[in-house]
Amino acid sequence: MDRTDLTPDPNELLEAALTDPESFDAARTARVVAQLEHDDEEVQRAASWALRFVSAETPELVDACAGRFRRALRDPAARSVALRTLAVLYDHNQEAVAEIIDGAVEAGLIDESLAIRTVAGYQPPEFESGGSVIADEGDEAISPTEPAVAADREESTGSAGGEDASPTPGHPPNEPPAKPPRLDRSLTEHRSREAAEAAGDSDAERIQFATSGREFTATCRRGVIASGMYDDAFRDAIERWRRIDDHDAVARVVDAGTRPVPWLVSERGAPGLLTERETPVSPAEARWILLQIADAVQYAHAAGVLHGAMWPGVITAVNAVEDPDAWAFPRVSDWGLREVFGPETAFSEIPDSYAAPEHVAPDRFGGVDTATDIYGLGMIGHELLTGAAPIRDDGTVHTRDVVTGIPEGLSTVLLKSLRTAKMERYASVAAFKRDLLS
Repeated sequence: MDRTDLTPDPNELLEAALTDPESFDAARTARVVAQLEHDDEEVQRAASWALRFVSAETPELVDACAGRFRRALRDPAARSVALRTLAVLYDHNQEAVAEIIDGAVEAGLIDESLAIRTVAGYQPPEFESGGSVIADEGDEAISPTEPAVAADREESTGSAGGEDASPTPGHPPNEPPAKPPRLDRSLTEHRSREAAEAAGDSDAERIQFATSGREFTATCRRGVIASGMYDDAFRDAIERWRRIDDHDAVARVVDAGTRPVPWLVSERGAPGLLTERETPVSPAEARWILLQIADAVQYAHAAGVLHGAMWPGVITAVNAVEDPDAWAFPRVSDWGLREVFGPETAFSEIPDSYAAPEHVAPDRFGGVDTATDIYGLGMIGHELLTGAAPIRDDGTVHTRDVVTGIPEGLSTVLLKSLRTAKMERYASVAAFKRDLLS
């Protein structure tokens, strides 16, 4: 393998291809192909991803770098990642990739059945040392130099990254769970004496109530500032939220008021918030949850309603009572409340690790808008698939950390959603959904 005294930064390597792929000429692209032979696996992975973005922008660069790809295929330690990369580049330049693969067959580097599967979109297994941004989950290991004895087995066709290769526990519910009704009570009527004593000075508590023979769970939150200062803005925000809470994936506003302080009772599922449930979930379930949430955000944007503070803590999960095997239905709460109360109240607090760049530094990254909600969708997706927020410095997402261990089709969507610059994210939720479904 090529070894250098100075190891390239994988994050910088990937960042350049993501933000400015048209700046890559043949010489620069060839240097990236050379990194497929690097002895650092993270550099290999970043180079593979970078080549995908660059070739999508300029497909003829695959021709220009054919010799360098052939060299990588001659390196046994680089062959697997090179084949994986070429399997994706085939979509951008079929003739060039086919010629490179044919040459590898003639040289005895791979057998013909593996060559056929590579140009058909099959991606051979990643090196054994761990997870990869280009992992083909669910496939058993097949060495590129061994006969592909499993070539006739049924391949997963569900989506990129092999996410459907193994059975997924559970399934989407047949119908969205019932929503609680609207109520018209005072704050003291919602809070039983026992609940109030248990909550103490807390500004948020979980409550239960029954109506029409059904029991519902809700969250009751109270402002910490006396009524008057935020009354009009709070009422306007609640009215906007109520305009959209007929959507299946928007949490119901049960009740709200401004005396003695602004307070809100909103729907909360029995399993609790996304931050309280066990994650990660399967890629199939994550994709389904994201689609429900994205549909709600698209519906809200069409109605002129901005959330402004999307993160896993505003997603409540509601079980389908009739089907214990069904996935919990996601519902989005807290619409527009951060704009009213600021970042540090029970209504609107976002942990720093989930805040968008424009939340942290609006003077540098601009104000909160629809692009902020798209960023939030990316954060929620990352939580679903990894169980945590991406590691970040100064409000910047490390792209390498986003894609590691996530199926390729989903990681591509998250990468674009979590771009630091708003103009580089999806232009609309419709575009986000389109790629999520592809």
